[in-house]
Amino acid sequence: MSYPLHSSRWRRPILGLICCLCLIAAGCSADLGLIDFATFARATTPNDALACPTDLCAAKADFVTEAVAMPAADLAAKVIAELPKEARTDLVARSEDGLHFVFVQRSLIFRFPDTVNISVQPANDGEATLAIYSRSNYGYGDFGVNRSRVEAWLKRLGIPYRVAS
Repeated sequence: MSYPLHSSRWRRPILGLICCLCLIAAGCSADLGLIDFATFARATTPNDALACPTDLCAAKADFVTEAVAMPAADLAAKVIAELPKEARTDLVARSEDGLHFVFVQRSLIFRFPDTVNISVQPANDGEATLAIYSRSNYGYGDFGVNRSRVEAWLKRLGIPYRVAS
């Protein structure tokens, strides 16, 4: 006797599997540590994105950020004011000097955590610049989510940037 997939015999096990996956994903933890942009190594999987000023990161950036006409403390305050407004985003760590941050943004359905490190850097003549490294904590690919996030956050903060060559 065959049982088609639309029968009630298959609905319960499939629904149970989906519920288990949701519960597992809800408990997924994120990497919460601050990173040193000058020395860190990017993930070996294609599920991260990096925006960095030319003189800060040893790792190859996807975007090159430029300085903005505001002191580093003001840019850091803007990061704190703006980025927690992003959906499912929490500030989870901040350095003692107040210029380095770790945010976690979770996916909508399964609540998988992505970790986003941000470093505000003082530049010349009262200017500041910013580095952002966004990465998935689980999985191999990210369908461009981290790259899109980095670009959207740069725009939200008013950071001039260009695509790296």
